[in-house]
Amino acid sequence: MAVLKQLGKYKVVEVIGKGAMGVVYKGYDPVLERHVALKTVRKELVDENLAGQIIARFKNEALASGRLNHPAIVGIYEYGENKQLAYIAMEYVQGRGLRDFLARQVRFGLQDVMNIMSRLLDALDYAHEHGVIHRDIKPQNIIMTPDGRLKLADFGIARIDRSNLTQVGSIMGTPAYMSPEQYAGQQVDRRSDIFSCGVVLYELLTGVKPFEGPTETVGYKICHEPHRNPSEINPQGVPEVFDAILTKALAKKPEDRYASARDFAEALAKGFETRGGVSIPSEATILPTIIHQDRPDTTSPPPGWEAGRLRALEELLAPYVGPMARVLVKRSAKTTTDGPTLVRLLAESVRSERDAKAFAATALEKVFAIALSEAAPDPSSPDLSSRSIDPGEVDKAAGRLAPYVGPIAKVMAKKAVAQARDLKAFYQRLAENLADPEERAEFLKNSGYGE
Repeated sequence: MAVLKQLGKYKVVEVIGKGAMGVVYKGYDPVLERHVALKTVRKELVDENLAGQIIARFKNEALASGRLNHPAIVGIYEYGENKQLAYIAMEYVQGRGLRDFLARQVRFGLQDVMNIMSRLLDALDYAHEHGVIHRDIKPQNIIMTPDGRLKLADFGIARIDRSNLTQVGSIMGTPAYMSPEQYAGQQVDRRSDIFSCGVVLYELLTGVKPFEGPTETVGYKICHEPHRNPSEINPQGVPEVFDAILTKALAKKPEDRYASARDFAEALAKGFETRGGVSIPSEATILPTIIHQDRPDTTSPPPGWEAGRLRALEELLAPYVGPMARVLVKRSAKTTTDGPTLVRLLAESVRSERDAKAFAATALEKVFAIALSEAAPDPSSPDLSSRSIDPGEVDKAAGRLAPYVGPIAKVMAKKAVAQARDLKAFYQRLAENLADPEERAEFLKNSGYGE
């Protein structure tokens, strides 16, 4: 085949990958002036008996994936076809698959694992809610970018790197990561992706897969044999609470697994919070590999900040931006010593507006909870004990604050009333929880204490 120089409107720059049925190119869109990845299927290499099925699936699932718009999912731009090729133009992502890290036996700290799984499950929950099942979750398809973000690739697109075309049919997936129902050739739903995510989590925690062996035997193990508890394989790095979580995720029957990716993520978050006294390295093990600029100095926080407060903000930000949280917190803390301003700067790094507001609300509570505990006045003070703010007014104020910060407003109101001598001071303290100056002014005005 002649060297390809143009594909539709895209200029072909270079080959970035090859498979049994096609090539992946780096391309350039001259209209939008951006690079793209061009994934192709060469029709001449497709088995005649399967050609129609493969091309149709390639197109239909590309269209399905094109409906997805999520920061942790590789974007699909366009499907095209000519006499020789069918192709999909998609977001060009620079990064390395998790398989590369696992192959080099990189051991992930528990915080890193939680960050990765949080982003992965959030992306899957979004996709499932839009009617798209991935069916091939595995470390090769989970990409970490140089700035620490996660991107889920090959979302619902028929794989083009199969070495044996006879595998194409009702049974689809990668052997070690397939669910029992995939092996049985049964209808799959979101719970099949849950199983595959459980395999990925198990591998991140232990460095090995829960079911291993030759292709002809791994399927039997997945369908019939139990896995070893991850805490037995890595007792120093895996709290026992994760054994039960993975038992549910890797259940043989779909109805025994988590019903959704969101449920799985919530169980992981709860398990991480209640992990007990297990000693877990706090330094992210993958940061030195995937981030090569602005490495933070963990021994000296920026002037005006305590290390404990910044670490708290890192933990709150990490579920939204991954391992880059450490870099972002330190960089932003160098520019301000004001809590609300720091939170506002960090919230700007969160892509989703909803997630940014959720982070800001929680982070503000954390920042000011620390600040109030450090500067709490003596409860026996005459001035403090003599003040009185009606409980009904506290509830009313929480209701006024809720549109800005959500349900956490009640917690903020209870903390603010403990530090205020009168209603004006009370509302002013509540306003401090709003990082946006315009929202702060609006809240005070609507409460009767603004200018």
